[in-house]
Amino acid sequence: MKRPSSLFLGLVLSFTFLAEAGLVRADDQVVKIGFAAPLTGSSAADGKEMENAARLAIEDANKRAVQVNGRTVRFELEAQDDQGDPRIATQIAQRFSDLGVVGVVGHFNSSCSIASAKTYDDAKIAEVSPSSTGASYTQQGLATTFRVVGQDAVAGETLAGYVIDSLQGKRIAIVDDQTDFGRGLADRVEQTLRARHANVVTHEYVTDKTVDFSSIVTKLKGVNPDVIVFGGFDAQAGQFVRRVRSFGLTATLVGEGFNNSNFLNMAKGAGDGSVSIQPGLPPEKMPSTDFGSRYEARFKTSLQGFQGPYAYDAATVIVNGVLKAQSFQSAKVLESVKATQVNGITGPIAFDAKGDLANSPYTIYRLNKERWQDIAILKAR
Repeated sequence: MKRPSSLFLGLVLSFTFLAEAGLVRADDQVVKIGFAAPLTGSSAADGKEMENAARLAIEDANKRAVQVNGRTVRFELEAQDDQGDPRIATQIAQRFSDLGVVGVVGHFNSSCSIASAKTYDDAKIAEVSPSSTGASYTQQGLATTFRVVGQDAVAGETLAGYVIDSLQGKRIAIVDDQTDFGRGLADRVEQTLRARHANVVTHEYVTDKTVDFSSIVTKLKGVNPDVIVFGGFDAQAGQFVRRVRSFGLTATLVGEGFNNSNFLNMAKGAGDGSVSIQPGLPPEKMPSTDFGSRYEARFKTSLQGFQGPYAYDAATVIVNGVLKAQSFQSAKVLESVKATQVNGITGPIAFDAKGDLANSPYTIYRLNKERWQDIAILKAR
């Protein structure tokens, strides 16, 4: 008689543990929710934090033994690594469609959310992004695109107002990485600055793969800005400010979403005084004050970025969509998601006709040595 394999025993023990914890029942109806973000590469830390937070939301729902049409359901997270690549994101979207997920938490990058949106729309699957702020994501005329954060068109206007009114920028340079996120933010900042007759001295371009910024910084030194708006991601912004300082420029670096440890690690002490706008409230000022401690207790690590709470809320929106629809059909869940009105851990969540968050505050952070400090909470202009 063959002895059971260690893998088999492990699965049995895992199932027994989950059953005793009340998270698994033999007759549960399994309901899959998709999750997609970069789980490898430069944004892997953000992606993993989002995955963990979405998983926590699902575990919380499972503990309540929720029911659909009188049958207890068990939600499962189907996590996929899109590597921040729009082509891979589109393939994952098709995989989710084939699997019959009821909704998707994702994607992290605006370019990935935009690229995969048509596939989700064809399948009538709600795509609820915790972090894709690119304005064009929800401007494609599709009925399946949603986000639980503010968007760049509004963030750009708000940030530009801060540059003029609070930083009192006199000579403002703009650099963007030509991604949907970076270009969208930079263009709206520039439009607002020019509408208010601010002095934009140059607009330069890199790509999201640029590692040598010497030529761009040489051009910037020639126009001597006192503020540099960088439209791009956190790790690259950290590399960029390091090169800016090495050329002797003292301009204040301004951007969106790089108020985190990724920026600190790449800036290597050169980012002091940098300013970042972030959609939403600071974690400690969100309605749910215990999320960070619950996250740490579950995953044995503290929150490093700002996407975790939004991923939790995005997953909750889909869970609530299933329960309100009392259906496992993605098309019916989609209709419930459209009508979402819930008090999330990040604040009130309701969507406008395009799928944008109906009301989102923005927080300004400044780097003080190695610590990001929230210095202002602004309403959209």
